[in-house]
Amino acid sequence: MRPRPQRFRIPLSWLDPGRELLAIKVSADSAGKVGMVWDYLEKRGLALLGAALNVGREGAVAFGVVDATGLGLEAAREAALGIPIEGVSVEVIDAGRGFASTGGHELEVGSGRAVMASERTLLGLFRGIRELMGDDAGAAFLYYAGAMSGREWGRLLRDMGYDAGAALRVNFRSLESQGYATRVEVLEGKDRFRIEVYDLVECDLLSSYAARKGGMRTSHWFRGAVAGFLSAALGGEWEVEEVECVNEGSDKCAFEARRRPG
Repeated sequence: MRPRPQRFRIPLSWLDPGRELLAIKVSADSAGKVGMVWDYLEKRGLALLGAALNVGREGAVAFGVVDATGLGLEAAREAALGIPIEGVSVEVIDAGRGFASTGGHELEVGSGRAVMASERTLLGLFRGIRELMGDDAGAAFLYYAGAMSGREWGRLLRDMGYDAGAALRVNFRSLESQGYATRVEVLEGKDRFRIEVYDLVECDLLSSYAARKGGMRTSHWFRGAVAGFLSAALGGEWEVEEVECVNEGSDKCAFEARRRPG
């Protein structure tokens, strides 16, 4: 059995009703000193739950969420603001029982500005559209929404000068790193691809919905994204069919992509 990759939690906000939480910002003249901050807090009873770090010419900036349960929020705040490390400044952004947020951000992933969509947001898209419009119309909507997204990404890579092989690699490795799937494998033929996808978020979130329907193929957004991407990056028009789906009992979702003649 293939081991499931470790889940990675992005620590820009933290929701846990059983904990007292502190969200902080650390500015330092080196990345090493940010590590010293986490170590200092750990030794004073504050457990680091997660952190995000950026490093530039002017130094390092990190955001983190720490667990203050047991120590108390006021004591935790004093510990964070009293860190005696030269070249370091600490700001407490948020503190509370059950939730803390590191504040407002403009996020960037790979090609430019990005947003993170939670499971509930994606359920509203993938399942809500089907429930509102019906399965056939909902599937069509999701397909074309995916196709337009894939087309934009393909155009970007083409305009940046990536050849076909490099564009394929960048596209599918990016989807993996951004959480759409844990693994994407591409088998290439002449004007044809087989794409095998593991732990695809679209089908994972629709598993209970598909079970109520007696099993069904559910990867319409992703199917459209592949078609749009191939059309923009490789040229021509492409047809993409989902030939295996976890929601029909397979261990993966598999797609056959073919370039239309003409």
